Amino acid sequence: MLQHLKPTEAAIEKLALAETDPAQLARFAPVRWGRPGNLALIVLAGGLGLIHAACSAAWRRVVPSSSHGRH
Repeated sequence: MLQHLKPTEAAIEKLALAETDPAQLARFAPVRWGRPGNLALIVLAGGLGLIHAACSAAWRRVVPSSSHGRH
């Protein structure tokens, strides 16, 4: 069964050429909102990451680990 899932050399080459073809660029875009939309998504993800890091650091100061200081 697995042999049917393996791509052939020709299929791999066809995919590699398609990835570098500007006419087929949209086919490989993970999010299709254009450059401004993709940039906004990246900024949003980064902002949420920073908020999460700040909240985690604040939580560690408020609720220290019970094993902190034990060896």
